[in-house]
Amino acid sequence: MLHVLLEHPSPRAHWVVEHVLGRMLGFTVCITEDAAAFGRSEGPRLSYGTHPVAGALHVPWSGGLTALPEHDPPQATVEAMPVLFPCDGSFDLFAAVFFLLALVDEHRCPARDAHGRIPSSALFTVRSALADKPWVDRWVLGLGERLHQRWPELSIDRAYRHVVTVDMDNLLRYAGRPLGRAVGATVLDLLRLRPAAVLERWAVRWGVRPDPFLRALDLVERTAADVPDLLLFLLLRGEGAHDHAVPPERWTPALCGRLQQAAPLRFGLHPSYTTSENEALLAAEVALFRQHLRPQRLVARQHFLRWRLPDTLRWLEASGFVEEHSLGFVDRWGFRAATCTPFPWYDLQHERATGLMLWPFAAMDSALIGQGDGGVQAVTDAMCAASDEVRAVSGTFVSVWHDRYLSGHREFKPWPAVLERVVQHARA
Repeated sequence: MLHVLLEHPSPRAHWVVEHVLGRMLGFTVCITEDAAAFGRSEGPRLSYGTHPVAGALHVPWSGGLTALPEHDPPQATVEAMPVLFPCDGSFDLFAAVFFLLALVDEHRCPARDAHGRIPSSALFTVRSALADKPWVDRWVLGLGERLHQRWPELSIDRAYRHVVTVDMDNLLRYAGRPLGRAVGATVLDLLRLRPAAVLERWAVRWGVRPDPFLRALDLVERTAADVPDLLLFLLLRGEGAHDHAVPPERWTPALCGRLQQAAPLRFGLHPSYTTSENEALLAAEVALFRQHLRPQRLVARQHFLRWRLPDTLRWLEASGFVEEHSLGFVDRWGFRAATCTPFPWYDLQHERATGLMLWPFAAMDSALIGQGDGGVQAVTDAMCAASDEVRAVSGTFVSVWHDRYLSGHREFKPWPAVLERVVQHARA
């Protein structure tokens, strides 16, 4: 057991110490605010405060945990690492981790793109290059190694793993679509001299061929042998300019059967475009998800990665969600909160720890395909580079894929091979 003294106790201090030492390093921790009791304790000890304590490893206190900076936090280089809140020749690790994981910068960043999201270029982690590597995990592992060297009975308990997640934005390409939409698409195909597309669409609608987007499920199920952690996020609305999924009331028998038989897979909700700002609509989609999928655990990733802090996360928590997977970039790979370890959301405005775990993802297919040359090799290399960064700190590599690419249908033909190559490279 590791005894920890908090010289300046607070809900923030308890939350970040428990996460760093307990969840990230796997230590059993006993936190106390009683200096006398701490002095009588035996075995491994760590003090977090202004003054070192004899016989204990010391993490210096900068004050940054209590008085969060109004702008960017102070930065420095310590032991060849970029750090925040430099202090006494070292740095205030707990204040640095809290600033990043409590999403302090995101709370106050006013910049928004056309979809109401914070542009990556406006984020502190990108501007400071902290998003390039999981620096939080590197800092924490450094602390863990110092503790282990001093007290060998403290063993770091972390294990690398790859979690494959798929956003099912469409579910089906042709089947289940309204007749009017099918007719309109047919007219466009004829005008564009694409008779093969017309034949394919109606062959699927008449049940002669399976819907081509079901191939994404085929690929995911084959992948299950190499990746034990697979999670599919289902979009349940098809109305509007940005929601194109076939809703549950129009699911084909083939799709219903596939979803019921996909036992090794977990399903999450992909709340539609406007749910991030509409609590009633989110509640309606949660009810629909419960009705049709009957999940044991409620897990979500917002469509278009649109989420409003803190409202969207509060609504999800109140609805019983235990995991949220929207923390990542839409235009690059990297580590938005400078970490690759899931962490519980801290509600900064209400000063409380929550039970909603945020799962940061490191790379997304559509973000990489839309940037640079976007070619197969470039996307594969970027995905593999992200997995290597995570493997180096024994973290959790979460990759994001989309059903249209994994179907391999027509223009998406090259992309199933990318998933297969990345899965092989990123195997634990």
